[in-house]
Amino acid sequence: MPAGKRGTALDDRLLNALADVVLPQELGVPARTAAVLAFREWLAGYEPAAEGMHGYGDQEITYLPADPGPGWNAQLSQLDAIARRRHGTGFADCDAATREAIVRGQLSHVPGGPRLPGVATAPHVALALLAHWADSSSATDFVYGAAIGKETCRQLAIVTAPPARVKP
Repeated sequence: MPAGKRGTALDDRLLNALADVVLPQELGVPARTAAVLAFREWLAGYEPAAEGMHGYGDQEITYLPADPGPGWNAQLSQLDAIARRRHGTGFADCDAATREAIVRGQLSHVPGGPRLPGVATAPHVALALLAHWADSSSATDFVYGAAIGKETCRQLAIVTAPPARVKP
């Protein structure tokens, strides 16, 4: 892990193979690769028990949960072990349909509702990766097909103009 980085590093090959079946295919390889990199950077900078966000005037201070990385690494290893047992090859070497079936099988045991969880509290690495991407500026731009730049600084002169169209 590079100096100054915290958190747990995840297996690159398994995480990329997971992203191929969890993130929208319409993103294309470069955007999925960028989403995985952003997720890895988020995890590397994660500070367990750091003070969480709270509203102005709130008396209760909340703290972030423990490092989710070790559990997510175990889940990636489990996906790999299932693929090896059932298909005789690692998760990353299975075709996309097989990987998707394995992930769906694992997610069928995960409690939760129709909404994505918060990234740090996601009960499965697949949901964490998807939640992290879905909360990003690039996901907003992708969904609307426009360079909205959610949560980015823009010059005042351009905020009244409609955002530029972007290709999906």
